[in-house]
Amino acid sequence: DANGGSGAPGDQSGDAGSDVTVSSTVPTRDGYTFTGWNSVADGSGVDYPAGSTFTLPSSGSDTLYAQWQINTATLVYDANGGSGAPGDQSGDAGSDVTVSSTVPTRDGYTFTGWNTAADGSGTGYSGGDPFTLPSSGSDTLYAQWQINSVTLTYDAQGGVGEPGDQSGDAGSDVTVSSTVPTRDGYTFT
Repeated sequence: DANGGSGAPGDQSGDAGSDVTVSSTVPTRDGYTFTGWNSVADGSGVDYPAGSTFTLPSSGSDTLYAQWQINTATLVYDANGGSGAPGDQSGDAGSDVTVSSTVPTRDGYTFTGWNTAADGSGTGYSGGDPFTLPSSGSDTLYAQWQINSVTLTYDAQGGVGEPGDQSGDAGSDVTVSSTVPTRDGYTFT
C-alpha cells in the first residue's frame, strides 16, 4: 500500500507461512521521501526495509504500508545586485512561509519587491505575502530594483543666468553646461 503515494510494487504471493523478499521498488509521493515499509499504516508496527524477509500469513493476506518523511524545502533570497537580503526560510515541503519584510539596499536604486525571476518576468511578491515552498529543494526570490532619477542643479552664487537643472539616472554621466552666469564686478571661473 503506497499509503498516500503512488507506484507501490505488485502483490507477492506464495505458500502459506513461506518467506518472500520485500520488494526494492520505491514508491513516490510529492513533497515526501520514502523511508521503508511497516506492517501498520501509521508506522507503529514492524519495519521492513527493502530486501528483508517477510513471512506470509497462514491464510488470507497481509499488507505493508509505505512510510513517508516530509521533505524540508527552502526559500532563498537573492539581492540581485544589492546587499542585505534576508536569510533563507525553511519549512515542510508544500507549506506556506511569509515573505520577509526585510528591505535590501542598492546604491542608486529603489527596492520595488521580490520576483521569482531575476529579470522580473516571473511572479511578484511583497513582504508579508504568503509563499508556498516547493516539494523539494529550494526556490529563489530575486530583489527587483528601479533606478533612481537624480538632478544636477546649478547655483550662480550671487550671480545670475545659471543653467537649467539636468536630470538622469543615478550614476549616469551628464555634460556640465557651458552656459556662463554673470555677476557684476566678477569673472566666472
